[in-house]
Amino acid sequence: MDVTDDALMVLYRDGDKAAFHALFDRYRGLVYHFARIMLDDPDLAEDVMQESFLAVSRAAERYEPKGCFRTWLMRIVRNRCLNVLEAKRVRQSILAEGGMGIVDFPDKASSGPSPRERMRACEKLSLVERAIQDLPERQREAIVLYAFDSMTYRDIAGALDMPANTVKTLIHRARATLARALKEAGEDGL
Repeated sequence: MDVTDDALMVLYRDGDKAAFHALFDRYRGLVYHFARIMLDDPDLAEDVMQESFLAVSRAAERYEPKGCFRTWLMRIVRNRCLNVLEAKRVRQSILAEGGMGIVDFPDKASSGPSPRERMRACEKLSLVERAIQDLPERQREAIVLYAFDSMTYRDIAGALDMPANTVKTLIHRARATLARALKEAGEDGL
C-alpha cells in the first residue's frame, strides 16, 4: 500500500527522514524534467531541483496536509525556475548594455557516430524540445506539467495559480502550436 504524500510529510515533520527520501524519490523526475524544459539547462535544472526539495524540507513544519502536495511542490519549482529565468534576463541585459555579447558554446562535444535509429530519435527529441522552448512561457509551463506527470487541469491550475479553464486553453494552444511546428519540420508522424 502506498503512503500518501501528505502522510509522508507528516512523518517527515515528526522526524522520519526516510519519509522525505520517499517523497524525493517519488517526485525528483517530475521536478527535474519540468525545470530542465523550463530552463533549457541540465545543471540549472539540477540546482532548482535541489533548492526546491530544500524548500520543502524547510517548510515541513508549516505544511498543512490537504491532499495537494504535488501542486504545492510544483508551485515551488515553478517559482524557482521563474527566479532563475529572471536572473538570466537581468544578467543578459547588463551584459548587453555594457557592450558584451553572450557567447553560446555547445554543451558537449560529440562522442562519435551512433546508429542511424538512435540519431534519428535524438533529432526528433531535439526538435520537440526546441518546439517546447519556443512556446510562450505560460503555455510551456502548462504543457510540461500536463505531459510529464499527467497532472490534472485542477492540479496544474493550483501549481500555476490560475483558473482551470485558463489551463485548458493554454494546453490546447500549446498542443496546436507544437503540432504545427512538428508538421512544418516534417515530423507530423510523431
